[in-house]
Amino acid sequence: MMDEYSTYRWPRGTPLFCLIGLYAPGFLMAAQPSLTNLFAGKLALAAYFLAVTLFCIYLYRFRIILDATSIRAGAFFPKKMEFTDVVRAKYVQGDDIGRITLWGSDGKRINVWETIENFEACARAIDSRFPEHLLISGHERAAPIDVLRGSDLV
Repeated sequence: MMDEYSTYRWPRGTPLFCLIGLYAPGFLMAAQPSLTNLFAGKLALAAYFLAVTLFCIYLYRFRIILDATSIRAGAFFPKKMEFTDVVRAKYVQGDDIGRITLWGSDGKRINVWETIENFEACARAIDSRFPEHLLISGHERAAPIDVLRGSDLV
């Protein structure tokens, strides 16, 4: 099993829903005659649609590929890091989303966000490929904290 590739990516609908959700404000802006009558407004709208399209293509192409000896992460120009070159690995939780950060001996850094599909399996696969002395610190996700509402405080 260690000689096989494991591929992790965004959930399937994410790029499409982002495209639809980000195109909607562009169409609303394009419907404003005061904006589209100006040449600068047309350029701004074209730049907006180009940026949204490129962002959604990035989401669609983004992959994390694990094999027995290395990890590759990215969309257009993926970063590659050998597991033997990893000097530190840490799980960081913040703003209700976590990420695993791998630091290489050459200064390279790769982040694996919790938003990818099947993050737990990816974290276990990364952890299993590390040398014995290196493990992901803080890998366990913290339990959600109950927030007290107004009526609970009285």
